[in-house]
Amino acid sequence: MKIAVIGLGYVGAVTGSCLVDIGHQVTLIEKNLEKVETFNAGISPISEPGLTDLIVRGLTSGNLKAIGDGATEFLAADLVIVSVGTPTDPATGKPDLSSIVNVAQELGIALKTRTGTLKIAIASTVPPGTTEGIVRKYFDQEGIPQDKYALAFIPEFLREGSAISDFLHPTRFIIGSRSEVEAQEFMNLRPELADITFLTKTETSEMLKTVENSWHATKITFANEIGRISKSVGVDENEVMELLIADNKQNVSPTYMRPGFAFGGSCLPKDLRSLVFLGQSHGVEIPLLAGITQSNANQIEVAVNQIVSIKKQRIGILGLAFKANTDDLRESPSVTLIERLLGKGFKVQVHDFEVDGAKLFGVNLNTWNQHSHLAENMIADASKLIQESDVVVLAQHNLRYLEILKNLPDDKILVDLTGLTKKSKK
Repeated sequence: MKIAVIGLGYVGAVTGSCLVDIGHQVTLIEKNLEKVETFNAGISPISEPGLTDLIVRGLTSGNLKAIGDGATEFLAADLVIVSVGTPTDPATGKPDLSSIVNVAQELGIALKTRTGTLKIAIASTVPPGTTEGIVRKYFDQEGIPQDKYALAFIPEFLREGSAISDFLHPTRFIIGSRSEVEAQEFMNLRPELADITFLTKTETSEMLKTVENSWHATKITFANEIGRISKSVGVDENEVMELLIADNKQNVSPTYMRPGFAFGGSCLPKDLRSLVFLGQSHGVEIPLLAGITQSNANQIEVAVNQIVSIKKQRIGILGLAFKANTDDLRESPSVTLIERLLGKGFKVQVHDFEVDGAKLFGVNLNTWNQHSHLAENMIADASKLIQESDVVVLAQHNLRYLEILKNLPDDKILVDLTGLTKKSKK
């Protein structure tokens, strides 16, 4: 199938490259021409294990490319996947849907002139009612006949650091559309997933995406709050949670259910804000969800206080990105932690295996530029960081740091915010 993917961000780059690998022909459409040029040179716009190899393989086969203007592609494609950004306002949680509106307008122009039915799948995270209330409503207002297109919302569940495996081996494939007949139009996108495909209403699939990430944020926050309470009464917080997740019948699954550092990234904070905004805008009281962001911020403050109480000036931070195997700095708790420590006059050095300011793009680059002074604090050699620090702070759950910390000198103080070193000793 000939597929156009709008947006060369995290979801677009992974989705497009993986679709080529399973037999489709894909064109990625991106307004940032620097990203287009870099992608076509075989360089991944993001740090994700295995993605560069997929990109190079796709480009070499001739079935993958990136372009800046999709007008021609919209006329020739069988399917368009929309994966543009929908950031939320940090203060209110209200999502910015302007990119969805722009895409609807661009696709509307193509639908008026092309022949045949165009399948349109929205994959951007949006509040329920967006696909029908913005995209289909616009098509209706423009007088575009229903037989010119099929419209669905197909949520993605990609985790940074394991996105390729998540795409190729998902737990389910969900198609949300106005009718089952329309949803069936999208079955040939992933025919190999027929046994785990669920057809549902558009609004249900839209809601599910934000609910899942909000649930993940809830689990992280829950585990961290249990950790804080356990420590206050002299109980081993890791043992408590290990015993909790040993019951996989009632307690769902062990993922995220371990005390550690605060959550961050491009999905959990944004989708949590969106869900809270949705509830509050409808007059629904949601104290648990509304309090998660503050509890998460408290987890960072606890870390700051712990480090300050040691009364050593040279601090080494292991991990800048919000998780291992990615260079994503968006709402990374490490960034906030470092800024707090610098503001208190500490000398801070930072190491990360993936983050390189010269290789960042888009929103991630904007985050880097907002904290551009961090470049002065970055150090390429983790061992040298340890040597030059009095306190070593493990802020990223990254197994590669365990090897480095095995030889931690006795005169260095380790602050493990992730619980990784405790787990490795069991």
